[in-house]
Amino acid sequence: MTAAPTAHAPPSLETDPEMMKIVSDALTVVSNPTDLLITVTLVLGSVLASALITRRVRPRLKHRFVWLTLLDYLATPLLTLALLSLFGLIDLFDNPLIELGATLIALFCVLRVFGATVELLFRPTATLRFMLRVVTVLLWIYLVLQIFGTRNPLIGEFFAAQWSVLGFSLTTRHILDGLTAGVVIVIVALWGDKAIGNLLRRNRTLQPNFVLALSRIFSVLMWIAALALIFSISGINLTALAAFSGALGIGLGLGLQRLAASYISGLIVLFEQSVRVGDNIATNNVVGRVTRMTVRYTMIRTRDGVEAIVPNDSLTSNVIVNQSWSDRNLRLVCGVLVKGDTDTQAARVLFLEAMNAQDRVLQQPPPHMYVTGVNDKGIQLDGHFWINDPENGQHNVASDIYDAVLQSFRKNGIALVAQ
Repeated sequence: MTAAPTAHAPPSLETDPEMMKIVSDALTVVSNPTDLLITVTLVLGSVLASALITRRVRPRLKHRFVWLTLLDYLATPLLTLALLSLFGLIDLFDNPLIELGATLIALFCVLRVFGATVELLFRPTATLRFMLRVVTVLLWIYLVLQIFGTRNPLIGEFFAAQWSVLGFSLTTRHILDGLTAGVVIVIVALWGDKAIGNLLRRNRTLQPNFVLALSRIFSVLMWIAALALIFSISGINLTALAAFSGALGIGLGLGLQRLAASYISGLIVLFEQSVRVGDNIATNNVVGRVTRMTVRYTMIRTRDGVEAIVPNDSLTSNVIVNQSWSDRNLRLVCGVLVKGDTDTQAARVLFLEAMNAQDRVLQQPPPHMYVTGVNDKGIQLDGHFWINDPENGQHNVASDIYDAVLQSFRKNGIALVAQ
């Protein structure tokens, strides 16, 4: 990273004669040490007194977001401005340096109003809220330095300096513009991302898979636009950035092929709806219910209560058994082996009664009994029945049916074959 001054002229006070007069008078006061000490004491005392008052009032507004935000942003500078204005009314303390301080604090209030408006409108996260408040302070310092840029050649050279970063030539002013605008753009982008997601989720005509896929696509497009805007404000040449991104993309692509495949496969699965949240599927020796889907992976809760995270590229490259594709009905089978001299008609009736007695067994389609095998050991009877809530368990309903069948067979003298 290297820096070199350029020929760009710093901002001039000549465009604002009134401000130039205030600055000139203030610099005259600075030349007198006694006046300077008194003025600095008054300004710092006003700031400290205002901060203490704000700190005392703050606990009373703890649960009022709007008033608390306005207090944090505006209370201290407005109280400071009021105290300085009060001092200005007293001839004893009337000097241009206090007037200059009041003018600069008024500028700070304007910037804080902007920050408070952004925070109240877009409700950023705690981290971004802190960054936004810091940015308002940095932006104020930035503007103050620009105002005095013509009076101090060193400040003018600082703003006009050029920096070479990764092949991009940037001025200090562009870097500061990008940093200050970037925080606001990120806050708006996060709000827009969240707002679009909520709008899509409220749409009753879209399937959940479509909602997830479209929200991710809009999110990517929004962040691309936000980054392009930040780069443009920072003075970064987007054409050169495209070439740099292409080279970087090739390098990342070679190392992140599997990750990219998972994202692309995720969009395919979401749009095709081959797998949906709530489906009972079996893939790669993982059997269970889909509890969550993202663009990168699908989460499956197995019958053992274990959460399996399956990359989406495996869902597009392997066979998936989807037990809930056309409907949520799932057929289960319970079988028993009875002796060869058993009255199969009576045994089948008792077995059907045991299945129909279970609340989770569907009546449409109704349960059925079949003789599925006859050998020297006995007769195999299998009961087929349907449930529509496999996520509540399959072994438990089968166990209840077996308990009922055994009790019914014992009462009616039907014996099972020991295997």
